[in-house]
Amino acid sequence: MLLITCPVTRTDELVAERRVRSVANHPTHVALSVECPSCGSVHVYRTGRRWESRPAAARPARELSHA
Repeated sequence: MLLITCPVTRTDELVAERRVRSVANHPTHVALSVECPSCGSVHVYRTGRRWESRPAAARPARELSHA
């Protein structure tokens, strides 16, 4: 079960795993496409930390250069 907030109705919804339509693994997060029981549309929820909040040691060198 997942607890999501519907961006359309602004309500918290408890969603079963069978409502997950796809999972995409990215370098900075995992994106879940979930069918919302409240409004019926598919919303994308990202897990993990934002790219900017990662420590400088974990970022690629090209991001650290100011040139």
